[in-house]
Amino acid sequence: MNTKQKMKMKKLSITLMMGLICGITYGQENNFKQYLANNQENIDLEGTDSWKILKQDAEKNQLIILGESHGAQNAQLIDFNLLKYLNKTVGTKKYIAELDYAQAEKINDYLKTGNEKPFKEVFKFLVSIHAQWGNQDFYNKIVKIRSLNQTLTKDKKIKFIGIDVVQDHSGYLKFIQKLTKNQKNPLLDSLNLMINKSYDPANVDEISSFAKNYSKKINQNKTAFKTMLKSEFSLFKYLITNLSYGDKSVGVNRPEGIYQNFTQLSNILNFGNQKMYGMWGFFHAHLVPFKYIGGDFVSKLSDSENPIAKKITSIICLPIDSKYNVWDSKTNEWKAMPFSYDDKSLFLVDGIEDLKELSTPYSTTLFKLNSKDSPFLKSGRLLNGTAPRGKLVADFKNSDYGNQYIILMRNSDWLNPLPKDF
Repeated sequence: MNTKQKMKMKKLSITLMMGLICGITYGQENNFKQYLANNQENIDLEGTDSWKILKQDAEKNQLIILGESHGAQNAQLIDFNLLKYLNKTVGTKKYIAELDYAQAEKINDYLKTGNEKPFKEVFKFLVSIHAQWGNQDFYNKIVKIRSLNQTLTKDKKIKFIGIDVVQDHSGYLKFIQKLTKNQKNPLLDSLNLMINKSYDPANVDEISSFAKNYSKKINQNKTAFKTMLKSEFSLFKYLITNLSYGDKSVGVNRPEGIYQNFTQLSNILNFGNQKMYGMWGFFHAHLVPFKYIGGDFVSKLSDSENPIAKKITSIICLPIDSKYNVWDSKTNEWKAMPFSYDDKSLFLVDGIEDLKELSTPYSTTLFKLNSKDSPFLKSGRLLNGTAPRGKLVADFKNSDYGNQYIILMRNSDWLNPLPKDF
C-alpha cells in the first residue's frame, strides 16, 4: 500500500469514527428528549388542576424546595400555586422562608390578624436595601396566602418559618426585646443597652461581636436564663446565636448559617414529620454542591445526618425569553433586563434546547427527571452550564440528582418594583 492509499485509509477511518461518535451523541440526545417528552406537564398558574406528576414525591418526601433566580414575575405565581397544591393534597403548612426569623414572624402576624403594619415593615426594609424581594408581586402573594388561610381550618393554616441569617438587624433586635418581655434582670442589662441604642447599619459588626460574647454568657449562666425565660429560652438562645454569625471570627458564612438555623429550629419548633415547602434562590435549592462554588443550604442538608436528608424534593425554575429586575445604582432606579438561561452571557444550561423544543412560548412546563430508567441519573444535563465566570459543574458526591424536577418558565415579565418611598 503506497503513501497515497494509506492517507485515504486514514481519512476514511477518521470519517467513520466521527460518524460513529456523532451517531452515539445523537442517540443520547434523542434519549434525553424522548424521556422528557414522556415526563412533562403543563402548569396552569391560575388553575387548580396541575402538579400531577409531582404527587408521588410530594407524598413521599418531607421538604420540597423551589429554586429560582430572583427577578422574574412568574416565579411568584408558581410559588403560590404550588404552595396551594401542597397544602390541599399533603397538608403542607410550614413555609420555610428566605427571611430571617423576625421578618417571618411579622408576616405571620399579618397572616393571623390582618394587621398590615409589621408586614409592611418587612417590605420597607427590603425596598431600602434595593433587594429584589422588595417587590409588588411578592407582596401580593402574601396577601393571597392570607386570603387562602381564611378559607382553611386551623390545623391547615400556612405559617412562615424564617431560617435565613439576620437581614434586618434593627427589626431582629426589637423582636428579641419583645421575646424577653422587657424583663428587668441583670442578665439582660447589656442586651437591652444594645437594643436601645440608636440603630445604625454601620454598627452591624458591633452587634454581631456583642452577640458572640453574649452567647458565651448564656452558656455560662444557662440555668439562670432558663429560669427567667422558661419556654422561650431555646428560641432566645437560637436568636442570639444566629445574630453572632455576622462576626467573621465565628466562622459561619451565610450558606452554613442557613443550614445551621434550619437544624436548630427543627428541634426547637419540633418539625418532626411535618410537611414543609419554600421558595429559595437558585444555588440554595440544589441537592448537590457545584464545584468551585461549594455547598449551600439544601446540598448541606441532603449530605447531613438530619432525618430529613433523604426526604427532600428539589424543583428548579429555568427562565427563557424573560425579564428580571436589576437595580441601577447610577440612575437610582430598577430596570428590566433580559433573563434567559439559554445564553452564556447570563447562564447557558446544558440541554435546555430540549425543553424549549418540548414547550411553547408563554408556557410554564414541569419536567420530572427522576422517573424509572431516567437518563438524567448523575448526568449533569439540565444542571451543569456555562456562565460568564466559566463552567458550572455539579458534584454528585451525595445524591443521584442535582434536582428531581425542572420548571421551564417562558416569557415571564419582571417583578414590579415597589415605590422607593414605600
